[in-house]
Amino acid sequence: MASEDQIVTRIARWEWLALAMIVVVGGWLRFSHLDLLEFKSDEAIAADLALRFVKGGQLPTAGLMSSVGVTNPPLFIYLLIPMFFVTKSIALVSCFIAAFGLAAVVACWWVGRKYYGPLAGLVAAALFATSPWAVIYARKIWAQDFVPVCVTGLMWAMHALVLGPKPKAIFWVVLLPLCVIQIHFSGLALTAMVVAILLLLRPKLDWRFAVAGIVVAIVSLIPYVQFQASNGWRDFKQAAAQIGGQKWNIPEGITIRPDSGYPLPRRPSGAWVHALAIMNGGEIEDVLGLSAGKQFDRQQVWSGRGFSYFSSWADAVLMVQRLGFVVALGWLAWQAARTLRVRSRFPFLTVAGEKPAWMLVLWVIVPLGVFVTAGLWTYLSYYVILYPAHFLALGWMAERFASRRGVVAVAAAVVPGGSLGYWYDLSEFIGRYGGAQGTYGSGLGFKEQAVRYILKYGDAGELFSKGRIIQMDRLGEGSAAQMEFALLAGLEHPVDAVPASPQRLVLLADVNRANYRPMPLAQLAQMAKMSGVDSDSFGPIWVYVLEKDQ
Repeated sequence: MASEDQIVTRIARWEWLALAMIVVVGGWLRFSHLDLLEFKSDEAIAADLALRFVKGGQLPTAGLMSSVGVTNPPLFIYLLIPMFFVTKSIALVSCFIAAFGLAAVVACWWVGRKYYGPLAGLVAAALFATSPWAVIYARKIWAQDFVPVCVTGLMWAMHALVLGPKPKAIFWVVLLPLCVIQIHFSGLALTAMVVAILLLLRPKLDWRFAVAGIVVAIVSLIPYVQFQASNGWRDFKQAAAQIGGQKWNIPEGITIRPDSGYPLPRRPSGAWVHALAIMNGGEIEDVLGLSAGKQFDRQQVWSGRGFSYFSSWADAVLMVQRLGFVVALGWLAWQAARTLRVRSRFPFLTVAGEKPAWMLVLWVIVPLGVFVTAGLWTYLSYYVILYPAHFLALGWMAERFASRRGVVAVAAAVVPGGSLGYWYDLSEFIGRYGGAQGTYGSGLGFKEQAVRYILKYGDAGELFSKGRIIQMDRLGEGSAAQMEFALLAGLEHPVDAVPASPQRLVLLADVNRANYRPMPLAQLAQMAKMSGVDSDSFGPIWVYVLEKDQ
């Protein structure tokens, strides 16, 4: 591999043109179809916590609840607060987050170009920009959506520290993984990887900047530590209890809960499945909530939502991408292993060369080792910390083994082509149903339309606080409406709001959260119109305005 001094610093016109095309495509994927943005309870809770500070100065001391029942630190909320100072629009805040995701793509290109070569940077950026999961994790108000830009910045800082050499880069090498821990607890595995690289590659450090990075991270964590101390460190005890994995009774062959569409955790030995899937569009059923088989879909809710066209050429290209990464990682591991030495005077392992290969290999292997060793049940979102190692590994392979013309052809056609084809099918599916039964839920735009319709019948605070909004997720059964509807109603609060009639109830049905087909709702709507009851539908959201005595 060419050293940093040997890499041509001048960026050719064709590189700028290719990068511009990648950014345009990546931006279109992230900023288009804002009406289909994800917005559910987690997003609503995060927005509510940020808005409490914007409106009343109430600083949150804790963030969202994690998947293992442990409260996250509030750094994610702190990152949202400046955005909500600018705008109260959920869609615009999501766009701000998407801009960070797009910045990660550009940073990935720069790292690839500076340390591996011009074509490596473009191939890596093209893969990153069009990866379906990278797009999904850049389009909602969720903690993991900040992780890609953090880990890409960490990759940049790590290269600067080890290959620069720039000893002051240790500030970011220390700070960023500690920040990721505060955003999502998978950052602990990321921190283990950083420690492994520093111990093995032994770069020159400026300890003053290392201490400064630790101090900044600790300062941002003070409110959370106070929160935990006031609660008897309950969450830390809960986290310790998760080591070894939760005991789930999961039928063989099922990865999605048919009654809710939520993904089930895999066993620790399946970590590689998630690690490869997160690269592009693997295990997309986590988003769509498709059942693993008819035997797990007894009410036949999902069987009609066919997804067979994903076995098309686009899916095949994504499989080739994942296979290519496995080959690239194996090649990098071989290159790295040949440079491993044991010092005789003070015996310990040391590296004689191929430091970039070591960084990319450890970036993937160490987090997987942490997850497996700890016996954790991991969800797909835990593996966002592996970005952008997948893309840089393939970019470096392309730089080393393909001609410039050949790589340009692949980058221009096959690399983004398969991902774009897959994303087109995915968007068509989500657009058809206004969302999806799985973790995606119904699109933001439909929920906003339904809320505006509801607010014609009374004040938002009164309607929700007095329990006059009833959500029906099972036919004939009602419960309090999900939090996202209450939050959106508060944001849409009209100036001339009128009191709600004490005899009026609003029945709300979200088809993408219900375990019955839309047909009974259509029949109910027909009956409602015949009896003079106000009703309307907004994509997958159905609204009925009833009187208590009916």
